[in-house]
Amino acid sequence: MSSSAKKQVPVGSRDDLQIDPSRCLRTRFSESVCNHCQAICPAAALSLEDGLVINQEQCSGCLLCTTVCPSGALEQQADFQAIILQLRKVPKPVLGCCRSKEQAHAWLSCLGGLAEEHLLTLSQRLSGALTLNLIHCDDCPNSAILPLLKERLQRMTASGLTAGGCNLVTATSQVELQYQPETVDRRSFFTSFRNSLFQAAADVMQTSAKPVERSSSYGDKRIPQRRELLNQTRSSLPEEQQATAAKQFDHSIRFNTACSACQGCVAICPTGALVSNVQEEHPEFVQERCTGCGLCVEFCLDQAIRL
Repeated sequence: MSSSAKKQVPVGSRDDLQIDPSRCLRTRFSESVCNHCQAICPAAALSLEDGLVINQEQCSGCLLCTTVCPSGALEQQADFQAIILQLRKVPKPVLGCCRSKEQAHAWLSCLGGLAEEHLLTLSQRLSGALTLNLIHCDDCPNSAILPLLKERLQRMTASGLTAGGCNLVTATSQVELQYQPETVDRRSFFTSFRNSLFQAAADVMQTSAKPVERSSSYGDKRIPQRRELLNQTRSSLPEEQQATAAKQFDHSIRFNTACSACQGCVAICPTGALVSNVQEEHPEFVQERCTGCGLCVEFCLDQAIRL
């Protein structure tokens, strides 16, 4: 294959990201040391010195940064709920990326964007087995996602959080893939349509009635997409798995006697996990909204917060 032909293979770009610099911890507090996105980026496309900046020429859209950003400053453009509905239409669904679009039933710009919260959601909202099409990953510029994705899969399996749900498997060869195109006969069409309607209704019932606003306002409080998925999915888990999910994903905060109740941590928290409470000597902590970003700890002048 010629070098010019190689350049035509789509691998994603900065346009696959939803970017909100005002939510970046380094933007909210200049002394924050958060650099998760910069550390995981294999293309060195991220800069944090003068705020969150992504180099358009270097970014290949691997989406790894979206799996580690704790505040929602970097998120996928893809509608993950729509992807799940698409995968439900077939008995043996395959999830692929833009390079393998001809052999998948739904697609992300890169499977590197599958965080553990996504894997848990896929496992619990699908049935049977879901195959992740990794056939082209080895020779892709985004091949750095492979060991990280496999590590997440192993961690989820070892934790037991995917037990009882859809089996998540990977395919690195055509033999392992066993892809079957979606059938469109009349009977299967109406069955698929009916099932999608029922499941969509169930998803709506599980989702908060108040829509999440995407705003660049500094004072805006919202939960990142990954945390939203987690909160929606684990509510349907058995009690034992809910406890496991809490150990793996939840954080707790303690205030010591040095807390002056200045409410500075309430103002700077990007997710609304800390709320003013006039009845107490310190703010109220809302655990399901906390992503463990640690900004409150960094910002507290009294060093009164322990995460």
